[in-house]
Amino acid sequence: MAVTLRGPVGLAAAPILTAVANGGRTNDPDLLVAGAQRSAMLVAVGSVLATASVILALLALNATTSGVTSTTAVPWIIALLVCGALIGVCCVVQQRLWLRAWNVWRVDPSASVGERFSWVVHVVSYPVVVAGIFAGIAASHDVGFAGAVANWSTLALVPLIGAQVVGAVQHVRKDGPPGTIPTHVRRLAARIERSRHED
Repeated sequence: MAVTLRGPVGLAAAPILTAVANGGRTNDPDLLVAGAQRSAMLVAVGSVLATASVILALLALNATTSGVTSTTAVPWIIALLVCGALIGVCCVVQQRLWLRAWNVWRVDPSASVGERFSWVVHVVSYPVVVAGIFAGIAASHDVGFAGAVANWSTLALVPLIGAQVVGAVQHVRKDGPPGTIPTHVRRLAARIERSRHED
């Protein structure tokens, strides 16, 4: 049974209801701009988290210069530092693309604004964050999971993962959730289910 809303509430909710009925897809400029603003803000938070990860990795690197520390931990900390910086670059690129989409969709909601490149950037962020996690754990392992190096390396992993989850995966799109792993799994399951019904 269809629900019809009348009055000012109905006028405000109509684009949202239309988008829901179309599976999240919409060409309404107000909804597209609002979505772009929200995503750009999330990516900005991701950039801040990536910066925090780099700072913590620098503190871990600084800790290797004082006290008795395994020199084999240094390359791992540098790798962690590089991964934090790369996730930061992914977030900056995503934010620039979202801000461009925000400006373009206000004028032309049907325009394409680098969705494919943004999707590639989000895919690249996955191996980078995995490499960062591995490097952080390896650095802590090399110093016996104790001391300042291990503490800073482990702490650097929290904002690194947060930056990827909150910011880097927010690829430019007009519909649907961001490119997180649970979303990819749900899409794959839905595709498998559709192929079973088509057979």
